[in-house]
Amino acid sequence: MQKSHVFLLLLILGTAFWGVSFSFVKVGVADGSPYVFLAYKFALAAIVLSVLFAKRFNRLNRKTIVAGALIGLPLLLGNVFQTIGLQHTSVTNTAFITGLDVLLIPLFKWGLFRKPVQNRIWVSCSIALFGLYLIVAQYGLHLNVGDLWTMACAVFFACYVMAVGYFSHRCDAMLTVTIAMTVCSLGSGLAALFDKQAVWMPSDTHFWEGILFAGLLGTAYMYGIQGSAQRYLEEEKVALTYLCEPIFAALAGMIMLGEPLSLRTMAGGGLILIALVVAELDFKRLQPRDA
Repeated sequence: MQKSHVFLLLLILGTAFWGVSFSFVKVGVADGSPYVFLAYKFALAAIVLSVLFAKRFNRLNRKTIVAGALIGLPLLLGNVFQTIGLQHTSVTNTAFITGLDVLLIPLFKWGLFRKPVQNRIWVSCSIALFGLYLIVAQYGLHLNVGDLWTMACAVFFACYVMAVGYFSHRCDAMLTVTIAMTVCSLGSGLAALFDKQAVWMPSDTHFWEGILFAGLLGTAYMYGIQGSAQRYLEEEKVALTYLCEPIFAALAGMIMLGEPLSLRTMAGGGLILIALVVAELDFKRLQPRDA
C-alpha cells in the first residue's frame, strides 16, 4: 500500500477521534469556558509530543520555531473564531460553514498560488460539501451575524492546512506541530483570562475526561499525523478527510448520548465517503486503451 493511502486512512482515524471527542467536549464543557478547555487540550498535546519526540529537539532552530508559530497562529485563530461564532449561531451553521474550507483550499491554491487543481478534486469537494449539508442542515440553514465569525474560522483553518503543507518539506514536522500546539495553548489561555466563565480547576470529572481524550487522540495524534501526512497528501485531500468528522460525531452521539441516526445522516456520510474515493481515483488509468 502506498504511503499516501496509509496516511489517508490514519487521518480518517483521526477524524473518528475528533467525532468521538465532540461528545466528550459537549458533556465536559457544559456551561464552562471553552477557552480553558482549549488551553488544557493543546497543552496536553504539546507535552505528549515533546516527550515522544524529545530527541528531535537538538534540531530545533529559529527557522523551525518561526514555522511552528506560523502554523499555530491560524489554527489558534480558527478555534477562537469558531468558539465566538458558536455563541451567535447554531451548531448546524457552524459545522457547515467550517466545512467550507474543503472548497477554500483548492480555491486558494488555484487563485492565490497559481497551482493547478485537478478536475476530480473539484468534483469530489462538491460531492463532499453536499454530503456535509445533508448531515448538518437537517432543518435548513438560517444565516446570521455569527456566521461571519464562522466564515473567518473556515478561512483560518484553510490557511492552517496550507501552512502545514508548505512547511512539511522544509522543517521537522513533529517539532513544528509541537510548537504550534504550544502557541494554541498559550493563546487559548490568554483568551480565557477575558472570559468571565473561566474556571481553571473544574471539579467535574467529565471535563478532565474530555481533556484526556481530546488532548491525546483528537489533538496530539491527529495533528501529529497530519504534520507527517502532508508530505505525501495534497492539502485538498486532507480537507476532505476533515469532513468525515460529522459522520463519526453522529455515530458517537448515537452510542454515547442516545441521539437518533437519521437517513439523511447516513446518505450524507455515504456521499462524503464517495467523494474520498473520487479524489483518489485516476480516471486516465480507468479508461480503456485503444486496441
